[in-house]
Amino acid sequence: MFLFRDSECEEKPELIIVPMVDVMLFLLAFFVLIAGSIIPGLAMKTNPPETVQKSSFKPKRKVVTVVIKRNGAIYYGDTKMNFDELVRLFKSFKKEDLLVSLVVDADRGAPVQSLVNVMDAAQKAGINSIGLLAKEKNENRR
Repeated sequence: MFLFRDSECEEKPELIIVPMVDVMLFLLAFFVLIAGSIIPGLAMKTNPPETVQKSSFKPKRKVVTVVIKRNGAIYYGDTKMNFDELVRLFKSFKKEDLLVSLVVDADRGAPVQSLVNVMDAAQKAGINSIGLLAKEKNENRR
């Protein structure tokens, strides 16, 4: 028969936190990087115009977001686009899904001509549901 002594097992189990912290930091970095690619239009920083109106825009099934920077450059995701490229892009989305909505995230200092170009490209591709991104204006500052 074997006898065990308590004095031989003096080590108490420990919880090692460092590997868990490493895994959590990796997951955090992974989700931050993925979130930027899932929401391409919101990854670019713009200063949208302000409005006091509540939105009545009802997006359809597929939503395409285009960004217009202050200098008038038009982007889809991280790709700079011209008029013809926009028309091809919008037509490809229209082929995939007939119910497509366009959201334009334009900087408040962007030239109006860039906005008109985006709207013309959408009309040419057959997209009739267009919304402009704006932030809500604080009515106390009026």
